[in-house]
Amino acid sequence: MKHTFLAAISAIALLGGACSQAPTGWSVSGTVAHADSAALVLEGCNNGHWYVIDTLDLASDGSFEYTADAPAAYPDIMRISLNGQSIYFPVDSIDNVQISTNAAEFAANYTLAGSADAAAIYSLDSLINQSIAAVGVDSTLVSATLKYQLFTTAFANQQSVMPLYYLINRTVGQKPLFDINNQADLRLYGAVAQRFNITRPDDPRAAFMAQTYKQALAARSNTTTEIALPTASLPADIVRYDVNGNKRSLVEAASKGNILILSFTSYQLESSPAYNAILNTIWEKHHAAGLDIYQIAFDTDESMWKIRAKSLPWTAVWNSTTDGDAVLLNYNVGALPMTFIIDRSGSIAERVVDPTTLETTIAKYL
Repeated sequence: MKHTFLAAISAIALLGGACSQAPTGWSVSGTVAHADSAALVLEGCNNGHWYVIDTLDLASDGSFEYTADAPAAYPDIMRISLNGQSIYFPVDSIDNVQISTNAAEFAANYTLAGSADAAAIYSLDSLINQSIAAVGVDSTLVSATLKYQLFTTAFANQQSVMPLYYLINRTVGQKPLFDINNQADLRLYGAVAQRFNITRPDDPRAAFMAQTYKQALAARSNTTTEIALPTASLPADIVRYDVNGNKRSLVEAASKGNILILSFTSYQLESSPAYNAILNTIWEKHHAAGLDIYQIAFDTDESMWKIRAKSLPWTAVWNSTTDGDAVLLNYNVGALPMTFIIDRSGSIAERVVDPTTLETTIAKYL
């Protein structure tokens, strides 16, 4: 039984109007085994608020299908729900997404295919469901390890934003998985807002997320001061001491006309040696051509930091525990290591989440 969706959506035009030709929009199809005569609910998301688009009757073999009247105006997230459980899937233009599941394990045991974003979201949901099965809903909601893994996975694709948008709107047990009232989660939300701001500035959700981030950050700091969302320029200077006790300024380093790698890391991380090995290879190849590195480390032990930083050829500074995490907030760094490329004009040109792609990426700017 198909219902006409009449609600006006101010932020996002999801469905086009009817036309005399055959439907040409995005579609979702699949099977729900052992569901008897139940009907699925198809819902769309408007910046975290879910609304009903249609109800989908299941055929006798459990199959279902829905085709939108027109291509999606923007990439978006939809979901189908059955008995209080939901399966989420992305749509873009005329994507054809396929879902296969069963009524008893509807959202816990399913397959999702049809696009690269569908595969990415399926991978994220698999991690979430594995955590729920292992430690339960409450522990999943507060698992910093899980959230780091989820965002590392989602940020790895520089071209796609929908897996990230999905994460910040994901709920577990009717509660948000990423809560903007939590300082660490807010940093991650800000990182998503920044990705939209840089890669999809015309998407209406970019402005919404930027405003939400600023309001939440202002509420945490109990101030009405204007808060800027980091864009392609430096959001703030970083001034810290190197191993020789000299103050080193990021703005000064970025004003020399070189390509500058801004590295946020911690030498205590298991991945630190491999990450610094990548940086060292890039330094040796390109330093003579005008490449510099400014690396800030968030280590709790200053003496151990000095031992490791002393052998590095680039600018290495230490962010002590008393310095706090202000620079992480300023640059929307939700996970370490994180790397930025600053171009010769002194502006942030690119954010690189996956260190293994850094050498290829930096070559575009030399």
